[in-house]
Amino acid sequence: MIQLSAMLWTLALFFAIIGFLRGWNKELISLAGIVLGLFALFQFDSLIRGTLLVNVSRDQVFLVQAGIFIAIVFFAYQNRTIFGGGDAGDRRPGARDGRDNLQESILGGILGFVNGYLIWGSLWYFMDINEYPLAPNIIAPSPGSPSDQARSLLPLVLLGGGPAGNGDLLAVAVIILFIIVLVLI
Repeated sequence: MIQLSAMLWTLALFFAIIGFLRGWNKELISLAGIVLGLFALFQFDSLIRGTLLVNVSRDQVFLVQAGIFIAIVFFAYQNRTIFGGGDAGDRRPGARDGRDNLQESILGGILGFVNGYLIWGSLWYFMDINEYPLAPNIIAPSPGSPSDQARSLLPLVLLGGGPAGNGDLLAVAVIILFIIVLVLI
Protein backbone atom coordinates (compact mmCIF):
# COMPACT_ATOMS: atom_id res chain seq x y z
CA MET A 1 0.00 0.00 0.00
CA ILE A 2 1.33 3.46 -0.87
CA GLN A 3 1.31 6.35 1.58
CA LEU A 4 -0.89 9.28 0.61
CA SER A 5 2.07 11.60 1.18
CA ALA A 6 4.15 9.59 -1.32
CA MET A 7 1.31 9.86 -3.81
CA LEU A 8 1.20 13.64 -3.20
CA TRP A 9 4.86 14.16 -4.05
CA THR A 10 4.79 11.65 -6.93
CA LEU A 11 1.90 13.46 -8.61
CA ALA A 12 3.57 16.81 -7.94
CA LEU A 13 6.66 15.52 -9.80
CA PHE A 14 4.44 14.21 -12.61
CA PHE A 15 2.84 17.63 -12.97
CA ALA A 16 6.31 19.20 -12.86
CA ILE A 17 7.19 17.19 -15.97
CA ILE A 18 3.97 18.36 -17.62
CA GLY A 19 4.77 21.95 -16.64
CA PHE A 20 8.30 21.59 -18.01
CA LEU A 21 6.84 20.59 -21.36
CA ARG A 22 4.08 23.24 -21.41
CA GLY A 23 6.06 26.28 -20.27
CA TRP A 24 5.47 28.82 -17.54
CA ASN A 25 2.82 30.94 -19.29
CA LYS A 26 0.30 28.13 -19.54
CA GLU A 27 1.16 26.81 -16.09
CA LEU A 28 0.70 30.24 -14.54
CA ILE A 29 -2.77 30.55 -16.07
CA SER A 30 -3.58 27.04 -14.83
CA LEU A 31 -2.28 27.91 -11.38
CA ALA A 32 -4.50 30.98 -11.26
CA GLY A 33 -7.54 28.92 -12.26
CA ILE A 34 -6.78 26.21 -9.71
CA VAL A 35 -6.27 28.69 -6.87
CA LEU A 36 -9.44 30.55 -7.83
CA GLY A 37 -11.34 27.26 -7.84
CA LEU A 38 -9.92 26.32 -4.45
CA PHE A 39 -10.92 29.71 -3.11
CA ALA A 40 -14.48 29.26 -4.36
CA LEU A 41 -14.77 25.72 -2.97
CA PHE A 42 -13.32 26.80 0.36
CA GLN A 43 -15.59 29.82 0.69
CA PHE A 44 -18.72 27.89 -0.27
CA ASP A 45 -17.83 24.78 1.74
CA SER A 46 -20.46 25.45 4.40
CA LEU A 47 -23.08 25.98 1.69
CA ILE A 48 -22.10 22.83 -0.22
CA ARG A 49 -21.55 20.44 2.70
CA GLY A 50 -23.72 22.09 5.34
CA THR A 51 -26.81 23.10 3.36
CA LEU A 52 -27.07 21.51 -0.08
CA LEU A 53 -25.62 18.09 0.74
CA VAL A 54 -26.51 17.83 4.42
CA ASN A 55 -28.59 14.65 3.99
CA VAL A 56 -26.20 12.99 1.57
CA SER A 57 -23.67 10.33 2.53
CA ARG A 58 -20.00 11.30 2.97
CA ASP A 59 -18.85 9.39 -0.11
CA GLN A 60 -21.31 11.27 -2.31
CA VAL A 61 -20.31 14.61 -0.77
CA PHE A 62 -16.69 13.78 -1.55
CA LEU A 63 -17.58 12.81 -5.11
CA VAL A 64 -19.46 16.10 -5.62
CA GLN A 65 -16.58 18.17 -4.22
CA ALA A 66 -13.98 16.22 -6.18
CA GLY A 67 -16.07 16.39 -9.36
CA ILE A 68 -16.46 20.16 -9.12
CA PHE A 69 -12.75 20.56 -8.41
CA ILE A 70 -11.68 18.25 -11.25
CA ALA A 71 -13.94 20.16 -13.65
CA ILE A 72 -12.29 23.40 -12.54
CA VAL A 73 -8.84 21.88 -13.03
CA PHE A 74 -9.81 20.56 -16.47
CA PHE A 75 -10.93 23.98 -17.65
CA ALA A 76 -7.91 25.66 -16.03
CA TYR A 77 -5.62 23.41 -18.06
CA GLN A 78 -7.63 24.00 -21.25
CA ASN A 79 -7.02 27.73 -21.01
CA ARG A 80 -6.61 28.70 -24.68
CA THR A 81 -7.19 25.47 -26.54
CA ILE A 82 -10.97 25.51 -26.01
CA PHE A 83 -11.38 28.95 -27.54
CA GLY A 84 -8.67 28.60 -30.15
CA GLY A 85 -5.32 30.29 -30.20
CA GLY A 86 -2.37 28.89 -28.32
CA ASP A 87 1.28 29.15 -29.28
CA ALA A 88 0.83 28.75 -33.03
CA GLY A 89 1.02 32.12 -34.72
CA ASP A 90 1.67 33.95 -31.44
CA ARG A 91 4.30 36.51 -32.39
CA ARG A 92 4.20 38.85 -29.43
CA PRO A 93 7.63 39.89 -28.17
CA GLY A 94 8.79 37.21 -25.76
CA ALA A 95 6.04 34.81 -26.75
CA ARG A 96 8.32 31.84 -27.40
CA ASP A 97 11.36 33.12 -29.23
CA GLY A 98 12.44 36.08 -27.07
CA ARG A 99 13.03 34.06 -23.93
CA ASP A 100 15.37 31.20 -23.27
CA ASN A 101 13.45 27.96 -23.78
CA LEU A 102 15.28 26.26 -20.93
CA GLN A 103 14.39 29.07 -18.55
CA GLU A 104 10.75 28.95 -19.63
CA SER A 105 10.67 25.18 -19.25
CA ILE A 106 12.24 25.22 -15.77
CA LEU A 107 9.82 27.87 -14.58
CA GLY A 108 7.01 25.79 -16.07
CA GLY A 109 8.30 22.76 -14.18
CA ILE A 110 8.28 24.66 -10.90
CA LEU A 111 4.76 25.95 -11.49
CA GLY A 112 3.68 22.47 -12.62
CA PHE A 113 5.02 21.05 -9.34
CA VAL A 114 2.94 23.59 -7.41
CA ASN A 115 -0.12 22.74 -9.53
CA GLY A 116 0.31 19.01 -8.87
CA TYR A 117 0.67 19.70 -5.15
CA LEU A 118 -2.48 21.82 -5.18
CA ILE A 119 -4.50 19.28 -7.17
CA TRP A 120 -3.66 16.10 -5.25
CA GLY A 121 -3.39 17.92 -1.93
CA SER A 122 -6.87 19.35 -2.38
CA LEU A 123 -8.35 15.98 -3.30
CA TRP A 124 -6.67 14.53 -0.22
CA TYR A 125 -8.11 17.39 1.87
CA PHE A 126 -11.60 16.63 0.57
CA MET A 127 -11.11 12.98 1.54
CA ASP A 128 -9.86 14.04 4.97
CA ILE A 129 -12.77 16.35 5.83
CA ASN A 130 -15.23 13.72 4.62
CA GLU A 131 -13.56 11.06 6.81
CA TYR A 132 -12.03 9.01 3.96
CA PRO A 133 -15.22 7.83 2.26
CA LEU A 134 -13.38 5.64 -0.25
CA ALA A 135 -12.40 3.06 2.39
CA PRO A 136 -11.27 0.25 2.11
CA ASN A 137 -9.50 1.42 -1.08
CA ILE A 138 -8.15 4.62 0.47
CA ILE A 139 -8.00 4.65 4.26
CA ALA A 140 -7.14 7.30 6.82
CA PRO A 141 -3.42 7.51 7.63
CA SER A 142 -2.42 5.67 10.76
CA PRO A 143 -1.33 7.93 13.63
CA GLY A 144 2.34 8.85 13.45
CA SER A 145 2.75 7.77 9.81
CA PRO A 146 4.36 10.10 7.26
CA SER A 147 0.93 10.71 5.73
CA ASP A 148 -0.53 11.61 9.11
CA GLN A 149 2.26 14.15 9.62
CA ALA A 150 1.80 15.50 6.08
CA ARG A 151 -1.88 16.34 6.65
CA SER A 152 -0.79 19.67 8.10
CA LEU A 153 0.90 20.43 4.74
CA LEU A 154 -2.25 20.09 2.64
CA PRO A 155 -2.94 23.20 0.54
CA LEU A 156 -6.29 24.12 2.05
CA VAL A 157 -4.89 23.62 5.55
CA LEU A 158 -1.92 25.89 4.82
CA LEU A 159 -3.76 28.50 2.74
CA GLY A 160 -7.21 28.34 4.28
CA GLY A 161 -6.59 27.27 7.85
CA GLY A 162 -8.48 23.99 7.54
CA PRO A 163 -12.23 23.49 7.82
CA ALA A 164 -12.54 26.05 10.61
CA GLY A 165 -10.17 28.58 9.02
CA ASN A 166 -11.12 31.91 7.55
CA GLY A 167 -9.18 31.62 4.27
CA ASP A 168 -7.43 34.99 4.45
CA LEU A 169 -4.16 33.66 3.00
CA LEU A 170 -6.10 31.98 0.19
CA ALA A 171 -7.82 35.28 -0.61
CA VAL A 172 -4.44 37.04 -0.71
CA ALA A 173 -3.11 34.32 -3.04
CA VAL A 174 -6.08 34.84 -5.39
CA ILE A 175 -5.48 38.59 -5.50
CA ILE A 176 -1.72 38.24 -6.08
CA LEU A 177 -2.20 35.65 -8.85
CA PHE A 178 -4.87 37.80 -10.47
CA ILE A 179 -2.47 40.75 -10.56
CA ILE A 180 0.41 38.61 -11.85
CA VAL A 181 -1.72 37.15 -14.63
CA LEU A 182 -2.94 40.63 -15.63
CA VAL A 183 0.56 42.07 -15.68
CA LEU A 184 2.55 39.22 -17.22
CA ILE A 185 0.17 37.56 -19.61
